[in-house]
Amino acid sequence: MDKKDKKFRKMEQEAPKPAVLFDFDGTLMDTDIAVIAAYREIFDRYKKGMEFTREVESEALTTVPEVMMKKYFPRRSTAKCVQELLDYMEQHLNDLIQPMHGVRRLLTWMNENGYPAGVLSDRSQSMLELYLKSSDMYDYFQNVRGNDTNRTVELEGSDIRESCRALGTEHCIYISDNPENIEAASKAGAYTVGFLSEYSDTLRFVEAHPDFMTASMDQIRSLLTGEPYWLAYVLTE
Repeated sequence: MDKKDKKFRKMEQEAPKPAVLFDFDGTLMDTDIAVIAAYREIFDRYKKGMEFTREVESEALTTVPEVMMKKYFPRRSTAKCVQELLDYMEQHLNDLIQPMHGVRRLLTWMNENGYPAGVLSDRSQSMLELYLKSSDMYDYFQNVRGNDTNRTVELEGSDIRESCRALGTEHCIYISDNPENIEAASKAGAYTVGFLSEYSDTLRFVEAHPDFMTASMDQIRSLLTGEPYWLAYVLTE
């Protein structure tokens, strides 16, 4: 290795660590089965004559509980229905909520090596914290931000910028299995990683132009220990 190579290697080793911001569903955790089972229980309690259709099931996976409860149980207390949903999940479904393969290993390594980590999700704050705590993953993260506005739209660049900056670093890596969120993070100035939880989404990811694309959490660790590409990315105002 000549002096030039040594110089660049030293720069790589001394490069400031980025904040690593994770999307939740399909990136950190596989929650779909538990969410569907919990909603089916609530619908069975209060809408016995209504079939829990595929359309409603899909809506439940993409909409915060407060909005779902207001829409389908307008004569009942929204807060009470949401709490019943959370209670049922906590009491009966913890074993159905599982970390994605390799994610705990990656988070342990990041924690040991001083990488700030955060979670940003469209899930409500209460459900997000429930999932993370029931899986003993909450303490891996210095910042956990859910959806407190009951919105149903995708994440925005401002959400990503605020979450990254809350972790106290100038550079951010954003990891998601959602191509729309990848596009928002790119516009916000984050280095983006498309996580392929489903290979059928490959084309959609290619069109979103992530900076890195993988189906392996171990490859994300390799990315972090390699050249610090994220230094070329600056969060926008």
